[in-house]
Amino acid sequence: MSIRDGEDLPDPNTVSAGGLGRVLRDLASVADELVAPVLTEELRLVQYRRVAALGEWITTAADSLHYDLDRQVNPDEFGDED
Repeated sequence: MSIRDGEDLPDPNTVSAGGLGRVLRDLASVADELVAPVLTEELRLVQYRRVAALGEWITTAADSLHYDLDRQVNPDEFGDED
């Protein structure tokens, strides 16, 4: 899975921590492209749109991972009955 090679991103509600990490690494390379002086205005617009969509995906994935880990670490706070 990589945002660089056009693969679909996994469901952000079920992605692994490693999957989130790979997307974050790929996002750093998008940032490098954004500061490149040879990037055309049209490509820059596409990249901005891409970053906005990825930002939403990253937020959802991080929230989901946080919630899942919090349920494991603090099960009494969630009222789950095993």
